[in-house]
Amino acid sequence: MITKLQRLETKLKIIQEIPELFFSEIEDSTSFGDHLFPGWTNAVFRATSLKQKFELVYNKYKSIKTKTTREKIINSFVHSNQIENLCNNQTGLLIIELKELPKKIRKELDNLFLYLYNTALNYHIFETHVSETLKESIDAFILNNELEVCPLCGIEGFLNLEGQSRIALDHWLCKDLFPMASVNFNNLFPIGAKCNERPAKGTKNILWDNNSPKNRVKAYYPYMNHSGISTSFNFINEPSIAGIKDEDWEFKLDPTNPLEIEIFNSWDATLNIKTRYLGYLRKNIFLMWENRYKRYIEKHPHLEHANSIDELKTNFEHWKSTFDLKAVAGSIVYIPFIDFLINNASDAYLFGLYQNLRR
Repeated sequence: MITKLQRLETKLKIIQEIPELFFSEIEDSTSFGDHLFPGWTNAVFRATSLKQKFELVYNKYKSIKTKTTREKIINSFVHSNQIENLCNNQTGLLIIELKELPKKIRKELDNLFLYLYNTALNYHIFETHVSETLKESIDAFILNNELEVCPLCGIEGFLNLEGQSRIALDHWLCKDLFPMASVNFNNLFPIGAKCNERPAKGTKNILWDNNSPKNRVKAYYPYMNHSGISTSFNFINEPSIAGIKDEDWEFKLDPTNPLEIEIFNSWDATLNIKTRYLGYLRKNIFLMWENRYKRYIEKHPHLEHANSIDELKTNFEHWKSTFDLKAVAGSIVYIPFIDFLINNASDAYLFGLYQNLRR
């Protein structure tokens, strides 16, 4: 909820046409064949095992005698691919995880969609067919959104550089639980590595309240419209030689619009936001901010170390202007901390600071 994002637009999204046509035709089909696939599929994937994996699913599907059971498989595909509507808790949409489908077809479904995501999506002939690669798509997303920091947490870098693994592409509906949404680009988001891993998002089912299993929630969706968040920091007991204890300070994080509390709570719970922000204060800001501030002053010849409280506040204003939410990791936490120093710190504390910082 830090920034509003433009969608990841990519030509690669046509890969979703393959399972969409397949699952729309499978029930009425009397045989496995080319009619179950878009016309371009053969030219691109002829030399691969893609169709064989679809045929395994086809045969297992057709071996299921009960129509209502087969319908559940189709519903699982149709409903799990309405990602934004599921996040909005739209009436009538079902949450159907892989484990709820017939055991005899789960492995084939899982293997098929993992293949589509891990292999077919990166297949060189497919990339040539659409004239784009996944890395290029992520680069365009970063450029369009002017990002250098993970847009979901704001506290880790977000550079898609050569010579390192590409930025993680997260399945908002986890592919372990909802494999049939694996190649739907409405479900795929470039995301910072630490947001993507446990104990942050990991394999959570974001559609349920993790504190109350099976209590469905309105979930945060990265492309949704929102009013953002408000943050504030306060020292209840200002720092002394004894150090900073947790009871000495407070950090508040709230939705700007109180009506968005449900999606705010979902964002927080999904990505462990508040826990990570508090950790950033303890292990980064409290321990390192003074040296970081001094380096900033010393590297800028037009600035000098403060000789008064007013001069110190002016320096803090200059320093704060360098913290850009989209470009400087940690800005989302640093800005309210510096605001406290400018607007709410006591004169006694500020006097001690400028005496110490000019040494």
